[in-house]
Amino acid sequence: MFATRVSERVYLLDTYALGVPGTVGAYLVKGPRPALVDCGYASSYESVLRGLAETGVMPSDVRYVIPTHVHLDHAGAAGKLLGEMPNAEVLAQEKAVPHLVDPTRLVESSTRVFGKEMMELYGVPKPIPASRIMAVGEEASLDLGDGLTATMMHAPGHAPHQISVSLDGTRALLTADSVGIVYPGLKALIPTTPPPSFHPSELVATIAKLKQTSPVELLVPHFGTRRDVDWVFDRTAELVESWVGRVKEMWKQKMTLDEAAEEMERTVMADAGVEGLPIYARISVRTSTMGIMHYLEKNA
Repeated sequence: MFATRVSERVYLLDTYALGVPGTVGAYLVKGPRPALVDCGYASSYESVLRGLAETGVMPSDVRYVIPTHVHLDHAGAAGKLLGEMPNAEVLAQEKAVPHLVDPTRLVESSTRVFGKEMMELYGVPKPIPASRIMAVGEEASLDLGDGLTATMMHAPGHAPHQISVSLDGTRALLTADSVGIVYPGLKALIPTTPPPSFHPSELVATIAKLKQTSPVELLVPHFGTRRDVDWVFDRTAELVESWVGRVKEMWKQKMTLDEAAEEMERTVMADAGVEGLPIYARISVRTSTMGIMHYLEKNA
């Protein structure tokens, strides 16, 4: 199964990232003008198409593709999907647009972070014509038809080019990576603090801003829907601050990335009450640790 209905008009599409379910999700909002929010890695685009098919939406029906930010697990498949979606327009934060039009710098940066072997698995984003992209600033409204509107809000901290999307009237919030990761089956939250542009105070401010919109449901890319809204917001803010503090101490001690990541893995395992982490969770912990170290090096 690639699509799971989460409300009257919203479906969670499992992108089966690197063949693994329950790790990277996208969301489809059905209606007169269907919108796809996030789309997974370039290598996962066929999973998104299968999810659409399960919902009864044809690729040609999709009117909006909304990558919440340009990280590969959120926007990597956008260019390939647009080749199947002739009537779709991309909506993206204005700082994201240059990277969608020409992903060269994005690919170079991602390769430095993840390595060539992982990049081959993730796939390389396909450039998107500027004529098919509309830039979003601090806030913008989108009419999805049949009385449903969406508000796209700038949500920096995880990345400067990130937006979160509120489905007005439903009090559902598509968070993007403004909140931490809670994988199915792993009872621990992992903060999303990756390089190269993680900024702790901006992320904590974004969490506070989104909490003020009073959502009753969070649609989280990693992974699934959450009704424990206050806990997710508060725990994310708490862990961002505590992880930065812990990694800073290890950074001062000149610990290597591998050493620091292993220490943070032990923290997550203790929190989850498990004796080991699946590989995708280990990658998330390492990437978040790397992002904090990168922030500390830039701001030393």
